[in-house]
Amino acid sequence: MQGFLMIKTLSLDISSSTIGWAIIGSEDDRITILEHGHLKPVKDSYSLANRALKSQVLVRNLIRKYNPDKIAIEDYVTKFTKGRSTARTIVVLSVFNEAMSMACIEEKKVDPDKIAVTTIRSLISKASGLKISSKEECFDYIKSIPSFSIKLNKKQKIKKETYDEADAVAVGIASVIRSGNVKSFIIQ
Repeated sequence: MQGFLMIKTLSLDISSSTIGWAIIGSEDDRITILEHGHLKPVKDSYSLANRALKSQVLVRNLIRKYNPDKIAIEDYVTKFTKGRSTARTIVVLSVFNEAMSMACIEEKKVDPDKIAVTTIRSLISKASGLKISSKEECFDYIKSIPSFSIKLNKKQKIKKETYDEADAVAVGIASVIRSGNVKSFIIQ
């Protein structure tokens, strides 16, 4: 039997300071991290709406460059726990997430697949056979994938943006698993 064509998923972990992204390929029983990186939204004195609008251009360029079949975004609404986020943080993340979702809709004419953090961890846990219930455990799993590259700063510590990239990879893997196109898989 001949294999299916590879499906490319662009996955995003969005914030106002760093947008982690990954291109995840899925074909038959294989999930592959094709590329990953991050974008830096503009930081200046512009209004929140203007900053989000300028950041949409970055995401649109990413979509045009990779022409993904699907887009998945970490859903921000369910990830706030009491005492961990201020109202201002929630508003800023909401604006950025919705603005980037609109950029995805305008470029690909479909809503992105939005996945809650708890769902991402649950799907990866079930598929991998590992217990992944925290951000740290999820990062440890993603960094164990050979095609995921860890970026270090000048002090040889993991760069902050690497965590955003790992989150984007997790979003993409979870989206592929949730789509049902891959029942059991090997991650390369």
